[in-house]
Amino acid sequence: MTKRRQGEPRRVDQMPHRIFEIDEILRVIVWYTRDVDTSEVTTVSLACCCKAFEEPALSLLWVRTYLSGLLHLFPSITTLTTDPTARPTEEEWKRFRRYALWIRVLSVNVTSGYATTQELTLLSLIATQQATTTVFPNVCGLTWSGGPSSLIHLPPFVSPILTDICVLIAPGRETEHFPEEYAPLAYTINSTISPSNLRSLSLSTSPRAIPSPELKRAIANLVLRCGSALTIFEVEFELPEPVVLHLMSLPNLKIWRTTQPTPTELLSSPLRPAVPFPQIESLNLRTATPQSWLYFINALVGTRSHPPHVSHIPAFSFANLTDFTMDPLDLLGCFDSCTFPLTDSDTSLLANTLPYLEHVWLGMPCPFNACKTTFRSLHSLSTRCPRLKSLCIHINMTTLVEDIRSLFEGGDQRTETQRIRPGPSGGRRSCPLDFRYAHRLPLEGNVGVGDLEVVAKGLFNISVTFTMSSATSDPNSKLWAKVSEGVKALHA
Repeated sequence: MTKRRQGEPRRVDQMPHRIFEIDEILRVIVWYTRDVDTSEVTTVSLACCCKAFEEPALSLLWVRTYLSGLLHLFPSITTLTTDPTARPTEEEWKRFRRYALWIRVLSVNVTSGYATTQELTLLSLIATQQATTTVFPNVCGLTWSGGPSSLIHLPPFVSPILTDICVLIAPGRETEHFPEEYAPLAYTINSTISPSNLRSLSLSTSPRAIPSPELKRAIANLVLRCGSALTIFEVEFELPEPVVLHLMSLPNLKIWRTTQPTPTELLSSPLRPAVPFPQIESLNLRTATPQSWLYFINALVGTRSHPPHVSHIPAFSFANLTDFTMDPLDLLGCFDSCTFPLTDSDTSLLANTLPYLEHVWLGMPCPFNACKTTFRSLHSLSTRCPRLKSLCIHINMTTLVEDIRSLFEGGDQRTETQRIRPGPSGGRRSCPLDFRYAHRLPLEGNVGVGDLEVVAKGLFNISVTFTMSSATSDPNSKLWAKVSEGVKALHA
């Protein structure tokens, strides 16, 4: 080897060995060109210009893909419009299997009305070609969206090392649903998914769907075998008590969505963990009995106090809960009359029990003015939950002005303030509270124009804000726009 002269760049064979760590080079390049279009173009260019870059570049590009992204691997399928009898060649299958090894995250959307004929054909061909083996052995994350009839094609898409699975059973154009259509999903859960690896499981079903007993048993058995890896569990049907007890004990469960009836009897169970739900951050309940759920949560939290300015707080149930959703079973909302069941006492209990909440959704406001939650609910949630950033709740507007005046102009304010439980920041709000969909509530007919200033001051005093569209055509929206302007003026 000739000696390199001073100032001359090193030849390839004189460079350190680490320069040939191709994978690392590519990852650095992709990192520094994080814009999606730029990074993909750069990686493709590298693969085209240098043979050594081809394999690692392709493996990076195929880490995450959609079913539609696999179509160009099968040119024969794209000719179906001109030749309905066209089928993939062996060379196409060979190329597909090579690329399938690189995929780590896969999304399949075959919902009626969204998937193309080519995508549906490819789905059927893959399932038929690999009916008994896994097509994507290295997929860790799978999202599947389609009608119940699409589940027959699911098993070959699930790998044994799967850690995250989300299945959305969309209604689409299917008018009937049969329990036996869920058999492939139950089979996959029983035979393929490893509970020790599972980090997240989300299953959403159509309102018209009736999950089979077999699927419910499969889900229950899977959860009972899950351990500390499980962080997200979202299933919209009732689970047996042992399963709920197991979920309560999981040390890293952060998100739980359920239609579970209130498990009140578990409060006295000897198997109940000392600190249930220690890490949960998001709780989404669909229930017909929200009050009993609030009492259940309150009983789990207990009577522990949370003094301000304390750096370390002992572990307790729901200590990390920041997002709380409690919707009725019928998510379509109120039509002929208001069906919102909570009262001001219920929201007060919620604020006292969970003062660290940041986002609360208790149902879309309606215009019927028949609910039992008033401005006092806004007041208690805003003053006792200093970190609360967004709130959606029904409010009865018929006594709005009277409630504001009684709280801020009479002796009732002092009594109310005395009941405020000390929050994480000493009762002081750290941010405005966004009152979601406030404009749906009927100011018109309940609040006179001369009282709009009172409403604006009342919202300002508890740091409540709301967003109004610039296009306000109906009279009620115009009144809310004036209140919004009044709140902004007070902040200024």
